[in-house]
Amino acid sequence: MQNNKGDEMRLCENATIRTGLVLSRKEAPPDMNRHKYRMLSLKNVTDDGRILLAEVEDYYAAEALKCEFFTRDGDVLVRLSTPYSIVLIAEEEAGVLISSHFAIIRTAKAIDPRYLHWWLTKNRKRFYQMASGSTMMGTISSGYIADMTFDPPPLERQRQVATLLKMKNREQHLLSLLSEKKKKLIDATIKKITKKENPL
Repeated sequence: MQNNKGDEMRLCENATIRTGLVLSRKEAPPDMNRHKYRMLSLKNVTDDGRILLAEVEDYYAAEALKCEFFTRDGDVLVRLSTPYSIVLIAEEEAGVLISSHFAIIRTAKAIDPRYLHWWLTKNRKRFYQMASGSTMMGTISSGYIADMTFDPPPLERQRQVATLLKMKNREQHLLSLLSEKKKKLIDATIKKITKKENPL
């Protein structure tokens, strides 16, 4: 649902939003001098917004590309087709070329990108509503994202939310590791017991 009320704040008032590079426009043929880059494609991003860095592919451009098309620490990317994955770029993920399958959001100083990442993830259902019945296989535009109503709390409260989310994610990660260790221990114990009961 786009903002039609003049007194409501839009996301574009708190961030710069653009679409990634249309790769076909800059791609170089094999027989010419080429610029090599690492490129983020749809298959390198999981549904829950994680980047599979080990699977990032090479891209060869006919010319040097502008820096605004490359990931930066704190960028928020939105996949423009289902499942509309929301990605928060970490420092180690910077410097990767972003294709036009993604919108690039770079926040103003008054917005914590970690808060925006959480907010977009929480409101991801809006993208499905916008794309419902679309003839473009469920695609949305960066313009739609820019026009989303967005009324963030003060920066300090955003940072409090971001800190709590970090604690939550760390706890979930540790619980997942513990669960996996328990599973392996139980499987090993069962194997040991059944081996004694059925000696070869």
